[in-house]
Amino acid sequence: MLKDSKSLKIAKGLVELSLNEEGRVEPEKINQILTELKNEPTRRSLPILRKFLTLIKQQINTYEGSLEKFDSNADSSSNLISDNISQARGKKINLVIKENKSLIAGFRMRIGDDVYEDSIASRIARLKKSLT
Repeated sequence: MLKDSKSLKIAKGLVELSLNEEGRVEPEKINQILTELKNEPTRRSLPILRKFLTLIKQQINTYEGSLEKFDSNADSSSNLISDNISQARGKKINLVIKENKSLIAGFRMRIGDDVYEDSIASRIARLKKSLT
């Protein structure tokens, strides 16, 4: 247990070292950290690397998200959604736009653990659930 808390503390410190002024992950800094960890014995570095990876993914999820739409063509509505989310969260959010034909119409957006959805498919699913 003591080892886990020590690994977590080291991993948190490494995450802090890998961020830029805006709180975004810098790939160059990640590469430097990984190069240094390669010099350590595997039994010592592996638990740190596992925790580091988890924490880096969590950090990236705070400023990157995915926007699924029926039609993946970028249009003004995608930019409007991105701008509104960025304004609401107080920082710039990068959205990756993906095509999802199962949505029929509408969108599904995921930023970190938050999911926002408004689509015909979700409305039909809610209606179906309420009728059973």
